[in-house]
Amino acid sequence: MEEEEEMGPCMEEPEQPCENQTVMYLWSNGQSRHWAHFNANETDNAADNLWSQEKRSGVISIDQRFTMNPQLTKKLNMTLDGEIRIVLDIYLEGDWTNNDNNGPCTNDCDELNVTLWAGATAIITKHVPQVSSGWNTITITHRITDGQTLWDGSTSNPAIQLEMKVKGDEQTGFLGTTQGTPANFTMRLSGDGQTRVELPIDPTSWEEGFQSDDTPPMAEEQPGFLFMAAVATMTLAAVYLPSREEKSENGRNRS
Repeated sequence: MEEEEEMGPCMEEPEQPCENQTVMYLWSNGQSRHWAHFNANETDNAADNLWSQEKRSGVISIDQRFTMNPQLTKKLNMTLDGEIRIVLDIYLEGDWTNNDNNGPCTNDCDELNVTLWAGATAIITKHVPQVSSGWNTITITHRITDGQTLWDGSTSNPAIQLEMKVKGDEQTGFLGTTQGTPANFTMRLSGDGQTRVELPIDPTSWEEGFQSDDTPPMAEEQPGFLFMAAVATMTLAAVYLPSREEKSENGRNRS
């Protein structure tokens, strides 16, 4: 019993949100696995805390989701008008703006778009054109609106999606010299806590009554309802149906 009291509210499911964990972190093994959860530590994260794609010449197509894994198991009540804050640290080289005469992009590039998902619902999609070559700290904010407050674990597993097309035009010139710029998209992951998604999870989310899936049964499902309904029906019959004696007497009166 004492050990249970000493355990924090998040120890039983350390990757789930809880009273002391309302920030979602992004992770990757640097290759094919990308995920998110609410624990600030992850042993399977890339050793250099980076996820990167690079190409000397041509287009890099970024379309990556960092989906919560393990899946959200709790219902979350977001504070109405509470602020979501997404912080990303992204390094860029190359060109990503079409037809601006500052690089090789014509109609084959896309500027950065960031979407926060709750299951199949897009909570916010933000177009981010104001980035430059080198490291960019990007902060996106959004206020929770009506219809965005309830996140049910069964249908609202959160994810961050990044979309961008970056083009490089680096070429090897005469005597081995290089010309142009490669395409590079590198994101710093959450190993240092910089990249994160802060969610305005309302304290009512941790109340036992809110988390319970039990709902009061409908009247028809309550114990004894059918019996009481039958009794009520018989009572009505006793009140409104005439007795045999009344029927006989009424018949004699008519005759």
